[in-house]
Amino acid sequence: MINIGWENSIEAWHIAVLALVLILVLLLEVKKEKPRKPYRIIALLFGFISLYIIYLSPYVLSEKPQKSVLLVSQEISKTSIDSLQNQYGLEAFQHHSSFSFKQVGTEQRRGLSELDFQIDTAFVYGYFPQLNPAHFQVREEIEIRKGIKIDYPKSVALGDSLPIMIQNHSPKEVEVVAIIGNDSISESITSLGSSRILVLPKSSGFVLSEISTDHEQYHFAVKVEPAEDHVIQILAGSPDFEWKFLVDYLKSKEHSVYQKTQISKGKYKSAFINWHDSLQFNRGVANDLKVLFADAKAWEDLAPNFKNQYLKKLKENGGSLIFRTNPNSRIQLDLDKSKSTNIFSTSDNLLEQNNYNFLQFNNLYQLDEVAQNTVFRKIDPDLIYGIINFQDSYLLSLSGKNDQYEQIWSTVFNNLLRNSTDVFYDKSEWAVQHHPFFFRLWSEEPIEKIFIFNLNNDTIKLKRKSDFIFPERQHFMFYPEEIGWHFITFENQEEAIPFYVHSEALANHSEFLVNYKHDYLNYLNFETSNAAKKKTSNNQETVTIWLFFLFLLCIGYLWIEDKIT
Repeated sequence: MINIGWENSIEAWHIAVLALVLILVLLLEVKKEKPRKPYRIIALLFGFISLYIIYLSPYVLSEKPQKSVLLVSQEISKTSIDSLQNQYGLEAFQHHSSFSFKQVGTEQRRGLSELDFQIDTAFVYGYFPQLNPAHFQVREEIEIRKGIKIDYPKSVALGDSLPIMIQNHSPKEVEVVAIIGNDSISESITSLGSSRILVLPKSSGFVLSEISTDHEQYHFAVKVEPAEDHVIQILAGSPDFEWKFLVDYLKSKEHSVYQKTQISKGKYKSAFINWHDSLQFNRGVANDLKVLFADAKAWEDLAPNFKNQYLKKLKENGGSLIFRTNPNSRIQLDLDKSKSTNIFSTSDNLLEQNNYNFLQFNNLYQLDEVAQNTVFRKIDPDLIYGIINFQDSYLLSLSGKNDQYEQIWSTVFNNLLRNSTDVFYDKSEWAVQHHPFFFRLWSEEPIEKIFIFNLNNDTIKLKRKSDFIFPERQHFMFYPEEIGWHFITFENQEEAIPFYVHSEALANHSEFLVNYKHDYLNYLNFETSNAAKKKTSNNQETVTIWLFFLFLLCIGYLWIEDKIT
C-alpha cells in the first residue's frame, strides 16, 4: 500500500500567487514569435508545477512490514545478548535512554517508532521502566532456564494446606531451606527437578515466608483467611467432565452448588450440592448467589431478562461472573509450557444490554491477565468479571495430579473472588529496592489515607493516582529505599498488608528477580494505547529529487530551445 504525503499544507494564497505568476509568464510566451510554441507552454506548465510540488516537500508513504525483535535492557552483557540472538534468531535492540534503543552491532540509536518496520512481537529481556507497549502488539517475557522459580497462592482458607512449589532450573542440585511461618523445612532439589512443600497454617492472618538457597533469599507473604463458604451456580451449555470435576472440587471446599445443564434444546438437568434449606431461590437465582460459572455459549443463549436477574443478584452480593471459553478455544494445560492462544466467542461481547459494560472476548486489552493466557478479569467495585481459558483440567485429576488441578483452580479463586468483608486489592508480587512497587485497590469511595511503614518505624503516606479507565480503581506507587519487611495500612483495613523489599544486589544477580516484571501495570499502558483507533505505521521516503530532475529538464529545454531558434 503506497500513498503520497505532503509536509506543508496547501493554502489558497499559495495557489493564487502561482496562478498569477504562471499567467504572466504564459502571456509573455504567447507574445514571443517562437516555433514549437505548444511545446514551450507545456514545458513551462510542468516546470511551474514541479517547482511548487518541490516546495510542498512530497514523500511516499509505504506501510511498514511486520517483524519480531529482541529488546534487552542496559545492564545485559554482550555475551548474554549473543546467546539470546542465536537462540531466537532475532534482531536485538538495547535500551539506551528513555526513548531510544541502540541496534546491537551498530552505534545507531533510534526510537521504536522510527524503525523501518513495525514491531509484531517484542521479546523482552530485562527491566524497562519507561517502555511504552504502544509501540508493539504483543509483549512476551523470555523464559530464562536458570536458578529457581517459586509458585505460591496469594491466599488460602484457614484449614487448607498452604502449597509452595519450588522448581530448580539450574544444571546442578540446589539445597533449599524454607521457613514458612513457624515451620522450617530443608530440601535438596535435583537439577531441573522440583519440590512441593505443604504447610498447614494454625490461624488466620498473614504467613511470612522465606526461601533460602546457598546464595539467595526470597521473602513473601500468604494471607490465611477464615473459611468462607460461597453459594455458587453453574450454567453449563452441555454435560461435560470439566464441570463435573469442578463440582466435586467445590463440594470438597464445602461450597453450596446449584448446577443447571442443557441436555437438549429447551431441556435442562439440575443438580444440588451441599444445598441447605435456608438457601432460597427467586426466579431461578439464589438470593445469596456469590459466584456464577457460565459457559460462554450458554450465557449468550440466555434471554436478556435472565441475564439481568443474575447480574442484579451478583452485584447486590459483591459477587463474580466467570465465563469459560467455548471448547474450540483451548490451551495446553502443562503449567510449565503454556502457549499463546486467541480467545474468542461466537459473538463479539457477552454483556450487551441495559447499558452494562461490554466484556469483549475479542479485546483482551480491556482485561487484566492474572495467569498467562488462562485467566483474565475485569473488576468493578460491586462485581468481578472473569474469563477462564482452559479446557479438560479434569484430566489432571484423573491422572492423579491433584496438586496441579488445585493449582489451576486456586488461581481462579484467588484472583476472581473476593471475601465479603475485604476491600479488593492487588500489588506487585516481588518488591525490589529502588524499583517501583505498585499497589492498587477497588473501592466505591476513594481511600485518601494509605500508609507504608517498615520495622524501623519509618512511615510514608502514598499519593493516590486516579484511574482514567475505571474510576473505582485507585493506584499507588512507592520506591522503597530500605530492605526488609514493609506493611501497607489504610482506612477500614483490619490487618496491615505485608510485603518484603529485596535488595537491588540480589535482583541484579538473580535470574528469578531480573526477569520479573516490576512494572506490573504495563497492561494499563497497553489499554491506553489501544483506546484510540490503531493507526497504521508507515515508512516515509522523499520523492523530491525526481521532481527536481523534472524541473531541470523543463528549464533546460526552454533554454536550449531559445538558443537554437
